Amino acid sequence: MKVSLIVVCHRSSEVLPQCVESFRREAGAAGIEAEVVAVEQSEDAAELAQIEGAGVDRLLERPNRGYAAGLNAGVAEATGDVLLLANPDIVFFDGSVDALLGGLRQGFDVVGPQFVWDDEATVLLPAAEDPAPGAELGRTLRRGRRWAWSARLGRSLDETWRVWTARDPLAVAGLRGAVLAASREALGRFGPFDEGYFLYYEETEWLWRARLEGGRLGLAPGARVRHRWGHATRHRDDAVEHEEKSRERFFERNYSGPWRALLGACAADSGRLPFAMARLTDAGDIPERESDLWLASPFPHLMPALGMVRSRGFPPSFLKFCRERRWHLLAADRDGRKWRIADAWAWGA
Repeated sequence: MKVSLIVVCHRSSEVLPQCVESFRREAGAAGIEAEVVAVEQSEDAAELAQIEGAGVDRLLERPNRGYAAGLNAGVAEATGDVLLLANPDIVFFDGSVDALLGGLRQGFDVVGPQFVWDDEATVLLPAAEDPAPGAELGRTLRRGRRWAWSARLGRSLDETWRVWTARDPLAVAGLRGAVLAASREALGRFGPFDEGYFLYYEETEWLWRARLEGGRLGLAPGARVRHRWGHATRHRDDAVEHEEKSRERFFERNYSGPWRALLGACAADSGRLPFAMARLTDAGDIPERESDLWLASPFPHLMPALGMVRSRGFPPSFLKFCRERRWHLLAADRDGRKWRIADAWAWGA
Protein backbone atom coordinates (compact mmCIF):
# COMPACT_ATOMS: atom_id res chain seq x y z
CA MET A 1 0.00 0.00 0.00
CA LYS A 2 1.10 3.52 -0.76
CA VAL A 3 -0.08 6.52 1.23
CA SER A 4 0.25 10.05 -0.09
CA LEU A 5 0.34 13.02 2.28
CA ILE A 6 -0.99 16.11 0.49
CA VAL A 7 -0.05 19.35 2.22
CA VAL A 8 -1.30 22.76 1.08
CA CYS A 9 1.28 25.38 2.05
CA HIS A 10 1.02 29.13 2.50
CA ARG A 11 4.05 30.58 4.26
CA SER A 12 4.52 27.21 5.90
CA SER A 13 8.26 26.59 5.56
CA GLU A 14 8.75 26.92 9.32
CA VAL A 15 6.37 24.09 10.22
CA LEU A 16 6.40 21.79 7.18
CA PRO A 17 9.66 19.89 7.94
CA GLN A 18 8.34 18.54 11.25
CA CYS A 19 5.08 17.54 9.59
CA VAL A 20 6.90 15.65 6.82
CA GLU A 21 9.39 14.04 9.18
CA SER A 22 6.68 12.79 11.55
CA PHE A 23 4.62 11.40 8.65
CA ARG A 24 7.57 9.50 7.17
CA ARG A 25 8.43 8.09 10.61
CA GLU A 26 4.89 6.88 11.18
CA ALA A 27 4.51 5.51 7.65
CA GLY A 28 7.73 3.57 8.16
CA ALA A 29 6.51 2.20 11.49
CA ALA A 30 3.29 1.06 9.77
CA GLY A 31 5.29 -0.64 7.00
CA ILE A 32 3.79 1.35 4.15
CA GLU A 33 5.23 3.27 1.22
CA ALA A 34 5.06 7.02 1.76
CA GLU A 35 4.75 9.94 -0.65
CA VAL A 36 4.61 13.65 0.19
CA VAL A 37 2.99 16.11 -2.21
CA ALA A 38 3.36 19.78 -1.26
CA VAL A 39 1.21 22.41 -2.96
CA GLU A 40 3.03 25.71 -2.45
CA GLN A 41 0.76 28.77 -2.74
CA SER A 42 2.74 31.51 -1.01
CA GLU A 43 3.73 33.17 -4.29
CA ASP A 44 7.08 33.85 -2.68
CA ALA A 45 10.41 32.65 -4.12
CA ALA A 46 12.05 32.39 -0.69
CA GLU A 47 9.22 30.23 0.63
CA LEU A 48 9.41 28.02 -2.44
CA ALA A 49 13.13 27.46 -1.90
CA GLN A 50 12.51 26.46 1.72
CA ILE A 51 9.75 24.03 0.78
CA GLU A 52 12.01 22.43 -1.85
CA GLY A 53 14.39 21.52 0.96
CA ALA A 54 11.74 20.07 3.26
CA GLY A 55 11.96 16.52 1.94
CA VAL A 56 8.85 16.43 -0.25
CA ASP A 57 8.56 14.06 -3.21
CA ARG A 58 6.40 16.24 -5.44
CA LEU A 59 6.19 20.02 -5.32
CA LEU A 60 3.53 22.05 -7.09
CA GLU A 61 3.98 25.82 -7.28
CA ARG A 62 0.65 27.54 -7.82
CA PRO A 63 -1.00 30.95 -7.41
CA ASN A 64 -3.01 31.14 -4.23
CA ARG A 65 -6.56 30.29 -5.24
CA GLY A 66 -7.49 28.95 -1.83
CA TYR A 67 -7.19 25.80 0.25
CA ALA A 68 -9.79 23.81 -1.73
CA ALA A 69 -8.01 24.52 -5.02
CA GLY A 70 -4.72 23.45 -3.46
CA LEU A 71 -6.22 20.17 -2.23
CA ASN A 72 -7.70 19.37 -5.63
CA ALA A 73 -4.35 20.01 -7.32
CA GLY A 74 -2.56 17.78 -4.82
CA VAL A 75 -5.08 14.96 -5.22
CA ALA A 76 -4.60 15.05 -9.00
CA GLU A 77 -0.81 14.80 -8.59
CA ALA A 78 -0.66 12.14 -5.84
CA THR A 79 -0.16 8.47 -6.70
CA GLY A 80 -1.08 6.79 -3.40
CA ASP A 81 -3.88 4.30 -2.77
CA VAL A 82 -4.81 6.27 0.36
CA LEU A 83 -4.56 10.05 0.57
CA LEU A 84 -4.04 12.12 3.71
CA LEU A 85 -5.22 15.69 3.13
CA ALA A 86 -3.47 17.94 5.62
CA ASN A 87 -2.51 21.34 6.90
CA PRO A 88 1.25 21.83 7.26
CA ASP A 89 1.05 22.79 10.96
CA ILE A 90 0.51 19.26 12.25
CA VAL A 91 2.67 16.57 13.84
CA PHE A 92 1.81 12.86 13.69
CA PHE A 93 2.33 11.06 17.02
CA ASP A 94 3.21 7.40 17.56
CA GLY A 95 0.78 5.03 15.87
CA SER A 96 -1.29 7.79 14.30
CA VAL A 97 -0.95 6.89 10.61
CA ASP A 98 -1.58 3.21 11.32
CA ALA A 99 -4.67 4.13 13.38
CA LEU A 100 -6.06 6.26 10.54
CA LEU A 101 -5.60 3.36 8.12
CA GLY A 102 -7.24 1.07 10.67
CA GLY A 103 -10.35 3.26 10.58
CA LEU A 104 -10.50 2.90 6.81
CA ARG A 105 -10.09 -0.88 7.11
CA GLN A 106 -13.08 -0.96 9.45
CA GLY A 107 -15.30 0.44 6.71
CA PHE A 108 -15.30 4.19 7.29
CA ASP A 109 -15.06 6.20 4.08
CA VAL A 110 -13.26 9.21 5.60
CA VAL A 111 -11.31 9.09 8.86
CA GLY A 112 -9.89 11.86 11.02
CA PRO A 113 -7.58 11.83 14.06
CA GLN A 114 -8.01 13.08 17.60
CA PHE A 115 -6.24 16.44 17.52
CA VAL A 116 -4.29 17.55 20.56
CA TRP A 117 -2.90 20.89 21.70
CA ASP A 118 0.37 19.88 23.36
CA ASP A 119 3.38 17.67 22.75
CA GLU A 120 2.30 15.43 25.62
CA ALA A 121 -1.08 14.83 23.89
CA THR A 122 -3.00 15.53 27.08
CA VAL A 123 -5.13 18.54 26.07
CA LEU A 124 -7.68 17.45 23.46
CA LEU A 125 -9.07 19.68 20.75
CA PRO A 126 -12.86 19.64 20.27
CA ALA A 127 -14.59 17.25 17.95
CA ALA A 128 -16.00 18.74 14.77
CA GLU A 129 -19.54 20.06 14.89
CA ASP A 130 -22.43 18.41 13.08
CA PRO A 131 -23.24 20.69 10.09
CA ALA A 132 -26.85 19.48 9.80
CA PRO A 133 -29.29 22.42 9.99
CA GLY A 134 -31.04 21.10 13.11
CA ALA A 135 -27.73 20.77 14.94
CA GLU A 136 -26.74 24.27 13.82
CA LEU A 137 -30.02 25.62 15.19
CA GLY A 138 -29.35 23.96 18.53
CA ARG A 139 -25.92 25.59 18.79
CA THR A 140 -27.38 28.95 17.76
CA LEU A 141 -29.96 28.79 20.52
CA ARG A 142 -27.40 27.72 23.12
CA ARG A 143 -25.11 30.64 22.30
CA GLY A 144 -27.76 33.23 23.11
CA ARG A 145 -30.28 31.67 25.49
CA ARG A 146 -29.54 30.35 28.94
CA TRP A 147 -32.47 27.92 28.98
CA ALA A 148 -31.31 26.31 25.74
CA TRP A 149 -27.74 26.04 27.02
CA SER A 150 -28.87 24.33 30.21
CA ALA A 151 -31.34 22.03 28.43
CA ARG A 152 -28.64 20.71 26.09
CA LEU A 153 -25.80 20.56 28.60
CA GLY A 154 -26.11 16.89 29.46
CA ARG A 155 -26.35 15.75 25.85
CA SER A 156 -23.42 17.96 24.86
CA LEU A 157 -21.19 16.61 27.62
CA ASP A 158 -22.24 13.04 26.84
CA GLU A 159 -21.08 13.46 23.25
CA THR A 160 -17.81 15.07 24.34
CA TRP A 161 -17.25 12.20 26.76
CA ARG A 162 -18.05 9.63 24.06
CA VAL A 163 -15.49 11.07 21.67
CA TRP A 164 -12.72 11.85 24.15
CA THR A 165 -12.85 8.50 25.98
CA ALA A 166 -13.22 6.25 22.90
CA ARG A 167 -10.59 3.61 22.27
CA ASP A 168 -11.77 2.28 18.91
CA PRO A 169 -12.79 4.16 15.76
CA LEU A 170 -16.29 5.57 16.14
CA ALA A 171 -18.90 7.10 13.87
CA VAL A 172 -19.12 10.90 14.01
CA ALA A 173 -21.20 13.57 12.30
CA GLY A 174 -18.24 15.71 11.24
CA LEU A 175 -14.45 15.85 11.08
CA ARG A 176 -11.92 18.65 11.28
CA GLY A 177 -10.15 19.33 8.01
CA ALA A 178 -6.58 19.65 9.27
CA VAL A 179 -6.13 15.91 8.53
CA LEU A 180 -8.53 13.73 6.55
CA ALA A 181 -7.74 10.18 5.42
CA ALA A 182 -9.63 8.65 2.50
CA SER A 183 -9.06 6.13 -0.25
CA ARG A 184 -8.64 7.32 -3.79
CA GLU A 185 -11.92 5.57 -4.60
CA ALA A 186 -13.79 7.54 -1.93
CA LEU A 187 -12.32 10.83 -3.11
CA GLY A 188 -13.47 10.03 -6.62
CA ARG A 189 -16.92 9.03 -5.42
CA PHE A 190 -17.56 12.19 -3.40
CA GLY A 191 -16.04 14.53 -5.95
CA PRO A 192 -13.56 17.42 -5.68
CA PHE A 193 -13.56 20.15 -3.06
CA ASP A 194 -15.56 23.21 -4.05
CA GLU A 195 -13.08 25.88 -5.12
CA GLY A 196 -15.68 28.56 -4.52
CA TYR A 197 -14.47 28.44 -0.91
CA PHE A 198 -11.17 30.26 -0.52
CA LEU A 199 -10.67 29.46 3.16
CA TYR A 200 -12.89 27.67 5.72
CA TYR A 201 -15.90 25.41 5.18
CA GLU A 202 -14.47 23.65 2.12
CA GLU A 203 -14.05 20.40 4.09
CA THR A 204 -17.36 20.97 5.93
CA GLU A 205 -19.29 20.99 2.65
CA TRP A 206 -17.31 18.09 1.18
CA LEU A 207 -17.93 15.93 4.26
CA TRP A 208 -21.59 16.94 4.39
CA ARG A 209 -21.94 15.92 0.74
CA ALA A 210 -20.23 12.61 1.55
CA ARG A 211 -22.73 11.97 4.36
CA LEU A 212 -25.69 12.74 2.13
CA GLU A 213 -24.35 10.22 -0.39
CA GLY A 214 -24.09 7.52 2.26
CA GLY A 215 -20.46 8.01 3.25
CA ARG A 216 -19.42 6.99 6.78
CA LEU A 217 -17.25 9.40 8.75
CA GLY A 218 -15.06 7.98 11.49
CA LEU A 219 -12.79 9.36 14.17
CA ALA A 220 -9.75 7.26 15.13
CA PRO A 221 -8.93 8.09 18.78
CA GLY A 222 -5.65 6.19 18.57
CA ALA A 223 -4.49 8.65 15.91
CA ARG A 224 -3.18 11.54 17.99
CA VAL A 225 -2.08 14.52 15.90
CA ARG A 226 -0.93 17.86 17.24
CA HIS A 227 -2.44 20.79 15.37
CA ARG A 228 -1.14 24.30 15.79
CA TRP A 229 -4.41 25.76 14.57
CA GLY A 230 -4.33 29.29 13.23
CA HIS A 231 -0.89 28.97 11.61
CA ALA A 232 -2.07 29.79 8.10
CA THR A 233 -4.50 32.51 9.11
CA ARG A 234 -2.02 34.37 11.32
CA HIS A 235 -0.44 35.62 8.09
CA ARG A 236 -3.77 37.05 6.93
CA ASP A 237 -5.61 40.16 8.08
CA ASP A 238 -8.78 39.03 6.33
CA ALA A 239 -9.23 35.62 7.99
CA VAL A 240 -12.40 36.63 9.86
CA GLU A 241 -13.87 38.10 6.68
CA HIS A 242 -13.14 34.87 4.79
CA GLU A 243 -14.71 32.74 7.54
CA GLU A 244 -17.90 34.80 7.58
CA LYS A 245 -18.12 34.76 3.80
CA SER A 246 -17.58 30.99 3.66
CA ARG A 247 -20.11 30.36 6.41
CA GLU A 248 -22.72 32.39 4.53
CA ARG A 249 -21.93 30.49 1.33
CA PHE A 250 -22.29 27.13 3.08
CA PHE A 251 -25.67 28.11 4.48
CA GLU A 252 -26.95 29.37 1.12
CA ARG A 253 -25.82 26.22 -0.70
CA ASN A 254 -26.89 23.63 1.86
CA TYR A 255 -29.77 25.01 3.96
CA SER A 256 -33.23 25.77 2.62
CA GLY A 257 -34.70 29.26 2.79
CA PRO A 258 -36.87 28.48 5.84
CA TRP A 259 -33.87 27.05 7.73
CA ARG A 260 -31.79 30.14 6.92
CA ALA A 261 -34.60 32.44 8.06
CA LEU A 262 -35.01 30.51 11.31
CA LEU A 263 -31.28 30.59 12.03
CA GLY A 264 -31.18 34.31 11.34
CA ALA A 265 -34.07 34.96 13.69
CA CYS A 266 -32.40 32.98 16.50
CA ALA A 267 -28.87 34.26 15.97
CA ALA A 268 -28.63 36.67 18.91
CA ASP A 269 -25.54 35.98 21.02
CA SER A 270 -25.99 37.63 24.41
CA GLY A 271 -22.30 37.31 25.33
CA ARG A 272 -23.42 36.65 28.89
CA LEU A 273 -22.25 33.73 30.99
CA PRO A 274 -24.84 30.95 30.92
CA PHE A 275 -23.92 30.05 34.51
CA ALA A 276 -21.97 31.46 37.43
CA MET A 277 -18.19 31.64 37.04
CA ALA A 278 -15.63 32.66 39.63
CA ARG A 279 -13.62 35.65 38.39
CA LEU A 280 -9.84 35.36 38.48
CA THR A 281 -7.21 38.09 38.46
CA ASP A 282 -4.05 37.76 36.36
CA ALA A 283 -2.33 36.34 39.44
CA GLY A 284 -5.21 33.96 40.13
CA ASP A 285 -4.99 30.26 39.46
CA ILE A 286 -7.30 27.26 39.20
CA PRO A 287 -7.44 25.02 42.28
CA GLU A 288 -6.39 21.45 41.65
CA ARG A 289 -9.28 18.98 41.88
CA GLU A 290 -10.21 15.65 40.37
CA SER A 291 -12.93 15.95 37.70
CA ASP A 292 -14.30 13.78 34.94
CA LEU A 293 -14.20 16.58 32.35
CA TRP A 294 -12.24 19.81 32.11
CA LEU A 295 -13.24 22.30 29.42
CA ALA A 296 -11.61 25.53 28.24
CA SER A 297 -12.88 27.95 25.61
CA PRO A 298 -12.57 31.58 24.49
CA PHE A 299 -16.39 31.70 24.60
CA PRO A 300 -18.55 31.88 27.73
CA HIS A 301 -20.89 29.24 26.30
CA LEU A 302 -17.88 26.89 25.88
CA MET A 303 -18.61 26.03 22.25
CA PRO A 304 -16.23 24.79 21.06
CA ALA A 305 -14.00 23.80 23.97
CA LEU A 306 -10.65 22.10 24.41
CA GLY A 307 -10.33 19.76 27.35
CA MET A 308 -9.14 16.79 29.36
CA VAL A 309 -10.78 13.71 30.85
CA ARG A 310 -10.31 12.19 34.30
CA SER A 311 -7.77 14.78 35.35
CA ARG A 312 -6.81 16.98 38.29
CA GLY A 313 -6.63 19.99 36.01
CA PHE A 314 -4.88 21.48 33.02
CA PRO A 315 -1.08 21.58 32.72
CA PRO A 316 0.59 24.91 33.64
CA SER A 317 1.54 25.72 30.03
CA PHE A 318 -2.07 25.48 28.91
CA LEU A 319 -3.35 27.47 31.88
CA LYS A 320 -0.87 30.21 30.98
CA PHE A 321 -2.22 30.15 27.42
CA CYS A 322 -5.79 30.48 28.76
CA ARG A 323 -4.89 33.24 31.21
CA GLU A 324 -3.24 35.36 28.52
CA ARG A 325 -6.32 35.07 26.30
CA ARG A 326 -8.94 35.47 29.05
CA TRP A 327 -10.50 32.08 28.41
CA HIS A 328 -13.33 30.43 30.36
CA LEU A 329 -12.84 27.12 32.19
CA LEU A 330 -15.19 24.54 33.61
CA ALA A 331 -14.90 21.31 35.59
CA ALA A 332 -17.78 18.82 35.32
CA ASP A 333 -18.46 15.47 36.99
CA ARG A 334 -20.69 12.56 36.13
CA ASP A 335 -23.26 11.78 38.80
CA GLY A 336 -24.80 8.52 37.67
CA ARG A 337 -26.28 9.24 34.26
CA LYS A 338 -26.30 13.00 34.82
CA TRP A 339 -23.68 15.73 34.69
CA ARG A 340 -23.14 18.49 37.21
CA ILE A 341 -20.91 21.55 36.98
CA ALA A 342 -18.39 21.26 39.79
CA ASP A 343 -16.61 24.60 39.30
CA ALA A 344 -16.19 27.30 36.65
CA TRP A 345 -13.78 30.19 36.27
CA ALA A 346 -13.05 33.13 34.00
CA TRP A 347 -10.17 35.58 33.90
CA GLY A 348 -10.75 39.30 33.73
CA ALA A 349 -13.38 41.75 34.95
